Amino acid sequence: MGHVVRDAGWCVIDIDTTAGRVFLQQRWKYDWKTKGAVTAWTLKEKRRFHKRADDTIWAAWSNRARLSVSGTSGFAKKFGRRGLPINLDIRWVLTSPHWNVQVTKIAPGAFERSEVKWKIRKILLDTNDFDKRVHCAGPAKKQVCHSQVPLAHEFGHAVGNTWVLKRGDEYKSGSSHLADKGSMLNSGSTLRSRHFRTVIEQLNKMIPNTTFKVRSL
Repeated sequence: MGHVVRDAGWCVIDIDTTAGRVFLQQRWKYDWKTKGAVTAWTLKEKRRFHKRADDTIWAAWSNRARLSVSGTSGFAKKFGRRGLPINLDIRWVLTSPHWNVQVTKIAPGAFERSEVKWKIRKILLDTNDFDKRVHCAGPAKKQVCHSQVPLAHEFGHAVGNTWVLKRGDEYKSGSSHLADKGSMLNSGSTLRSRHFRTVIEQLNKMIPNTTFKVRSL
């Protein structure tokens, strides 16, 4: 089985050139915090948080996009018609992380601001980031509502949808995608081709004479 692998600093991307698959993984090193009237983290709770985070990311981002590949390389000719799936996940590490992830245990119903600090490779999360949040807009009785799991949204920033690259939150005033409320980077849970832009830029550096694009979602 052949593999072309690239560590981009914020993730590692593995192209399986035999099976025709793309796998993106981030190494997360956790810093476990508490705030308010909560108990200290137990190892069981830490393991549960990581598994829930991994499962949430996999459900929201993996096998959602299919990539097209073109060019004159043998790989492009082999998979040009079929396209490639892409899976994304995280791995808990103690050394050599892509991201330092601060997770704060807070009381149910409490709120902490979660964010991704791209320049310093730091992610701030809390234990309520698995709770689905509903955003509604429009006149009374005609409101349109979208739901979102905050952790899945924050992972979107960690795969390159960041203001640093001029492709960050889409719910902010001035965003060209402000009206797309259903978008994962806005108020919803739907992925768009543009959300893979930074990933595609990395893929296009990996195999000579080969160009990747998002074919479908």
